Amino acid sequence: MQAVLPKTQLARAKHKSPNPSVLLAMDTSAIDSSLLNRAAPPGSLRYFALLYTPAEQRDAIAALFVIDNELRESANSANHDVAHTRLQWWRAEIDRLVNADPQHPATRLIHSRHHGGRSSLTKLHEIVAAADMDLARMTYLNQQELRAYCARSGGALLELMAAQLSTSLEENESARSAITKLGIGIRQTEIVRDLRQDAHDGRVYLPLDEMERLAIAHEQLNERETSPSVRELLKVLQQDAREHLSKPAVNEPLHEALRPIWVLTALHRRLLDRIAARNYDVAPERIELGPLEKPWVAWRAARRGI
Repeated sequence: MQAVLPKTQLARAKHKSPNPSVLLAMDTSAIDSSLLNRAAPPGSLRYFALLYTPAEQRDAIAALFVIDNELRESANSANHDVAHTRLQWWRAEIDRLVNADPQHPATRLIHSRHHGGRSSLTKLHEIVAAADMDLARMTYLNQQELRAYCARSGGALLELMAAQLSTSLEENESARSAITKLGIGIRQTEIVRDLRQDAHDGRVYLPLDEMERLAIAHEQLNERETSPSVRELLKVLQQDAREHLSKPAVNEPLHEALRPIWVLTALHRRLLDRIAARNYDVAPERIELGPLEKPWVAWRAARRGI
């Protein structure tokens, strides 16, 4: 997948400011555009992470986004039996990928572009496990349990991205742990932003002990107005997410290689700031970053890190 950079300064992001009004198009010849447009639609936070991914690695990172999206969509299927069957297929597909015989276009692409040992691809099973938890409408007794879910749902994906971007990560335990922490923060950000939609879909990603402490009933999460008690709990989650999204200490070569991860992290940090500025009022509408803000934040993160 190759970026098309007509008349824009983003191609020289290290040296000049971007033109934030230009939304770049990316050639998706190596992966079906319908799959990619669902996983990282133009203008989305993941889109900008792909934009700053080196061309030779962009297809593999896009494939990881596609797999993650396919698993999430499977868990969201209206038919439980269909969802269960799809997740079973994906579990077998990851085993086929590890054994060098994948069938799905995204896993076949990863098979051809993967760096490092094949056993590392078993990390995809963590994302499947998170999708199983979504399908089961699991609840979480406390923040520790919720973070464990986020480590599977978000941390595993980011660790796989980092391993694709840098071959040195496989032997760097502290760096892998730091990347997983960022993935937890990204998933926590999504949980805060999507509270009402998740509640509408029958999913509660809030610590039950905190809900009990603040006397929050499940019905409140689906209301058109965000109650003061729900806002208080979201503030706690937002602060925890910001701590997870703090910049890790990595060496300079690794820092340079992981630029797409810094972009994705910075965009989610900015989104958390936007939610806080709106006093955690996530019920009336989905809070997003503006169309000029996203390319600017992405460019700054690509140039300076998070």
